[in-house]
Amino acid sequence: MKRLFLLVVLTAGCDDYLPPTIDSFTVDDPAPPYATVVHLNYEVHGATAVSIVPDPGEVRSSPVVVLPRGHTVYTLRASNMIGSVTKDVTVDPKPPPGPATITKFVVLPAQAPAGTPRTIAWTVTNSVGLTLHGGGLPLGLIPASGQATDSPMVTTEYTLEASSGQGFQPGILIVHTVARVTDPVAITSFTATPSTILQGQAATLSWDGNALGWFVQPANGTTINLGPAKSLVVRPSATTAYALTGNGAGGSVGPQSLTVTVTPRPGTTLSYTPAAASGALVLVADTCAAPCTSLTMRLKAGPSGASLRGVAIDLPVDSSKISVGSFATALDAGKAILGSGPLKDTLVFGAARSGSGSGPAGDLTFPADAEVASFVIALQAQGGQGPVFDGASQFKAYVQSASGLAPGGIAVGSLEVK
Repeated sequence: MKRLFLLVVLTAGCDDYLPPTIDSFTVDDPAPPYATVVHLNYEVHGATAVSIVPDPGEVRSSPVVVLPRGHTVYTLRASNMIGSVTKDVTVDPKPPPGPATITKFVVLPAQAPAGTPRTIAWTVTNSVGLTLHGGGLPLGLIPASGQATDSPMVTTEYTLEASSGQGFQPGILIVHTVARVTDPVAITSFTATPSTILQGQAATLSWDGNALGWFVQPANGTTINLGPAKSLVVRPSATTAYALTGNGAGGSVGPQSLTVTVTPRPGTTLSYTPAAASGALVLVADTCAAPCTSLTMRLKAGPSGASLRGVAIDLPVDSSKISVGSFATALDAGKAILGSGPLKDTLVFGAARSGSGSGPAGDLTFPADAEVASFVIALQAQGGQGPVFDGASQFKAYVQSASGLAPGGIAVGSLEVK
């Protein structure tokens, strides 16, 4: 009786010296639709290590999510220092209705600096085996739709491989996408020529670098969008700091700053010198006593008179020194303004007769010295001294008459701020 009691006590204390047991190992759906995850459930006792093959390998808790790629036998293995036991379950996914099709495989952003997180996204239908690899991504099976993240330091190619079910063609689809690593955006130079000017003079800001778009902001001013251009003419009225920034596929750079130093030289009077030669039309100015701060400009017929139905001038000017207003014309309509956008720093002048609706207007005849139109130019003292425009330089002028549109034909003098 004592020996029996001792045997019972020893047996009750020896669980650690027995092999493990598998109480259950089941799958929630042994015949799932293709490319659908299933859950493997298990219960074991006395095991120090548990694994399931062919995937996911070592496991620590139940249930376990797996993605069968066809007929698959999953083997549960429980082991301890005494021994091991195994048990199998079989999963037979339903076959796909057609061949594998890859509808999306992209990397975003496609271009970025080194180390930028990229999202690799995909969508695949009917695949019974789908793998993704490249860069720092772990090699392995993936679901039919999803995304992964990688941060490549160099330009990297990612490969998606999809397998069709038995009997479907193509049997394997392989596609690639690339995450390109761009050079960081850089400013290699930023200069002002000249860097010191008199008030009223101009300086040219020039720069270089690999940005796709450039922006210059004067101190306390509005940012100027210059697109791909790499220079800007400025006429600051006082010493001004300019900040340069750039944007590109590799990010942004800046601001980088420089200063244009301005020696004060304010303008006090407008001075117009008539053209040396004459033409069909002549731009003249009324007499104006110094200091002349407002000057009336008149477009008149030349010594031989003129017949016309319209006239137009695009005259390059230093728009920092003047403003334009008070337009009048002997024709039916017109305007004189300082242009903007592509016509910045241009005096845009035009006047014309109105047509009847059934045909063009007839010519209007002007005798010698008769006025065609007039406008007023006012001094902007902050623009400093220097030339406003020079009729000896290139400008566009057109006279429209019954004979057609004729370029030129307008004599323009020069205007200066002193």
